[in-house]
Amino acid sequence: MELFAQLATIGIILGSLYALFAVSWGVIFKVTKTFHFAHGIVFTIGAYACLIFTNYLRIPLILSALLAVAVSSLAGVAIELLTYRPLRRILSTPLAILISSLGTLIVVENFIALVMGSDIKPITGFHPKAIFVGPVAFTSIQLTIVIISLLLVVGLIWFLYRTRTGRILQAVASNPEMAEVVGIDAPKVFLLAFAIGSALIGVAGVLSLLEKGANPYMGTMAVLIGAIAVIMGGVESIPGGAVSGFILGVAINLSVIRIPSEWQYAIAFGIVIVLIILRPEGILAQKTR
Repeated sequence: MELFAQLATIGIILGSLYALFAVSWGVIFKVTKTFHFAHGIVFTIGAYACLIFTNYLRIPLILSALLAVAVSSLAGVAIELLTYRPLRRILSTPLAILISSLGTLIVVENFIALVMGSDIKPITGFHPKAIFVGPVAFTSIQLTIVIISLLLVVGLIWFLYRTRTGRILQAVASNPEMAEVVGIDAPKVFLLAFAIGSALIGVAGVLSLLEKGANPYMGTMAVLIGAIAVIMGGVESIPGGAVSGFILGVAINLSVIRIPSEWQYAIAFGIVIVLIILRPEGILAQKTR
């Protein structure tokens, strides 16, 4: 029972981070319909930006984290302006845009590995405290991950459904051509979606850095998990993606009770395959004709 409680707790911690992966990727996909594989490199850039600001430039950690989130947001906007928008302008197919996104991920990952090395690099001088609740143990940074992730997920959902700007994002997501007819500048809304989604994944990158350190290839699994959670939850449902992220985190972590740890991520893909067969529209999406 103690093992189950410990694994479930770590699963919730992991799931909260996965929920942040999902909503950050989902808001971009929902609005722009771009299968944004390069989202993974924005995650990595956020982690390395915080690492450089803290370890090399000696900027205080909190300020470094805020600057890293801003760098991530700018990186996402730059990818939209320099890669996706020119391709849309020449009416490239979604497959061509997807391949360019995957190429961006691979190229920048390897550039970071070339410059910074491929080993794991932690934040120097950062020592999270251990917390014990009965038989369950976790660290102060893991608690911070849960709190910040939940606040950001709930905040994004509130923003999308309760504010005028959020409703504009939803309008463009629903029908960009009709939105432009009524005076909404869809390209600017695309940039806003990339800025918001990239800032959120930047936060996730900083949190991952504080927990496990940074490596050049950390973004690949992050974007895969985010995409899987969005598909599970329903591509039009941001709350569905968040819920699916939590389900994946708990399921992946509890699976080690019976399955070797190297098969953990196979569980994630297995779950999404089963759910696609049983409920192809997603967990929280409404059925449509």
